[in-house]
Amino acid sequence: MANLDFIRIDPTSAVAPYQQVREQILASIAHGDLAPGTKLPSVRALAGELDLAVNTVAKVYKELEAQGAVVTRGRHGTIVQATEDRGEQEVSDAAADLARVSQTWSVNEETAVKYLRAAFSSLPR
Repeated sequence: MANLDFIRIDPTSAVAPYQQVREQILASIAHGDLAPGTKLPSVRALAGELDLAVNTVAKVYKELEAQGAVVTRGRHGTIVQATEDRGEQEVSDAAADLARVSQTWSVNEETAVKYLRAAFSSLPR
């Protein structure tokens, strides 16, 4: 079973705790720290470790499953199934969404790219 001691919740962050957990797990999968086939802790165990509500962690696992990053096998637990290609697919899908929304609201490509660069620069390093 994977040790998720790397997950840190920043209570001062504007990002919701469930999003912080989800993003940190996705980053670990993308970096290869959580390899496909790795079993994650149970919802209750992780909630206890992080001092979060069980429903919060359940939401994280549900979203990770919807994204294709993990699969839940009932009593057998939640298993990492993502590959490196999945991250690139997510970015490609998000870029297509950005282009559609920009077109809908008549925001030109240059302005949309400016917003994307600003979003990158606001991320923690």
